[in-house]
Order: sequence, then C-alpha cells, then structure tokens
Amino acid sequence: MKSLINTLIEWFSFYPFKVAGRSMEPAISENTWVAVFRSGFRKRNPRRFDVVRLEDPRNSSRWILKRIVGLPGDEVALVAGELFINGNQVADPYAYYPDPQTDQFEWWPRDDEYVVLGDNRIHSTDSRKFGPVKRSSIRGRVQG
Repeated sequence: MKSLINTLIEWFSFYPFKVAGRSMEPAISENTWVAVFRSGFRKRNPRRFDVVRLEDPRNSSRWILKRIVGLPGDEVALVAGELFINGNQVADPYAYYPDPQTDQFEWWPRDDEYVVLGDNRIHSTDSRKFGPVKRSSIRGRVQG
C-alpha cells in the first residue's frame, strides 16, 4: 500500500514542461514536452546522468534543463570533450559534440553542489559558465 501511495504522490507532482533551446539535443529536442516530477528526489538523491529542471543561476525567474555529471565531493574534469570523475575517464553517452573540443574545465562540487552540463555542449550554457549548482536550485527530475 505504501508503494502505491508513493507512486500516486509522484504522479500528482508531475507537470509538463516545454523545452526551449537546443542544449539537450539530441536526447531532448527543442519545442518538445517533457514530464517533470517535483518529488523526483524525495526518496533518493540526484544521480549522475539524471536530467533535472533547475533555476538558472544567472536568472532565478528562468528555468533550464541540464544533465547532472558531477556529484557532491567529486573531482570533475572535462578535457577535450572527455569526462573525468576523480581522475578516471567516464563514458558520457549523452554528450554531443559536432566538432572536436579543446577546452578544459575542472570543478570540485561541495556537499550540496552538482555539476550540470547540456548534452549538446556547443549550444549549452551550463556549469562551464556558472559553476556547480546548489541542490536547492534543482526543482525536479525530468522524463523525456
């Protein structure tokens, strides 16, 4: 019975969200609708590669979708398009680079911070511009 109640709570916490922009392509295309679950992290913490809806750190009245790549306590690096976690290269099946990359970024998210990136790295403003995001700015789990 408890499982049914939890499922109903999550279902009723769902709302549709229309995607603006190309930062999550090809996984989530511009102008498509996705389901956002407000209680998506009630029973568990966000995980690597979850897609989340969050407040834009540059404008709190704007909402954006990004993929979590770095968790609290990780050492995260993006080197020439390759993702490294704690010094180990990690397969990032969602990353889309139409051209070779030469950029290098490093982050050390604290206990309540996450590194987020758009899948379409050329068309995404993400932690490469605004750094790790606070857990409190993550407002839902996205199902495409």
